[in-house]
Amino acid sequence: MKTIRPLPLLVPAALLFAACASAPAPDGAFVSDPDSGAAPGATWSGELRSWGTLREALRDGRVEARVAVADAVGPDTHALGALADLRGEVTVADGVAWISEGDAAGCRTTRGAPGDARATVLFATDVPAWTDLAVEEAVDPSELDAYVKRRADELGLDTSRPFPFRVEGGLVEVKLHVIAGACPMRARMLGEAPEPPPFELALDAVDGRLVGFHAEDSAGELCHASSRVHAHVLLERDGQPLTGHVEWAGLAPGAVLRLPRP
Repeated sequence: MKTIRPLPLLVPAALLFAACASAPAPDGAFVSDPDSGAAPGATWSGELRSWGTLREALRDGRVEARVAVADAVGPDTHALGALADLRGEVTVADGVAWISEGDAAGCRTTRGAPGDARATVLFATDVPAWTDLAVEEAVDPSELDAYVKRRADELGLDTSRPFPFRVEGGLVEVKLHVIAGACPMRARMLGEAPEPPPFELALDAVDGRLVGFHAEDSAGELCHASSRVHAHVLLERDGQPLTGHVEWAGLAPGAVLRLPRP
């Protein structure tokens, strides 16, 4: 693993996985400096680790295996990423890994990381406890990142640093994909068609969970261009589990936003 520029993190770390004891820190991972200090409003600390970046995988074609998913998962792990060779999506909630692989013809998702599952990009943190905040009014998909930031500011989190979040309950206008070798978002930005085509799905309304991170100034590393949120969705479809990368999602009244508890 090469050393990559650290993101600003909540101290001692904010975005991804305060690693389980059995998971060694990867070379070049995002790891916060516990002596770096935090803004006075910071109320939660955790350790962020990252294997790879979106820029390396999606722009530079660096899609080699960097970490065994099972090695990066502990009881409280909250994580998301992509499989080696961009063969699918990885999402971890409450220490349980969901892995989706598919193409335009369909998608298959397993709960629990197979021993041979390797990720080329993975962001993770441990969150032992959450603070639950009711979503009282509908949140348009275009306002999701601003809404998460506003509620985190109200809670006293230092939102200048990356932090994890969850949403549970009603989701609206959901657009998701399961990567299958090429990122459809990047392909569309370049005016191209992704090859091979991914599994894609649009849902007007669904009950599910978002597993995400909010991060300022991290386009190309943790978040896609022009976005401050990187999120995956977990849901049941036709009686089967499904996880995928969220391109677009809003929140229905009655959903619950979960932010890390100090």
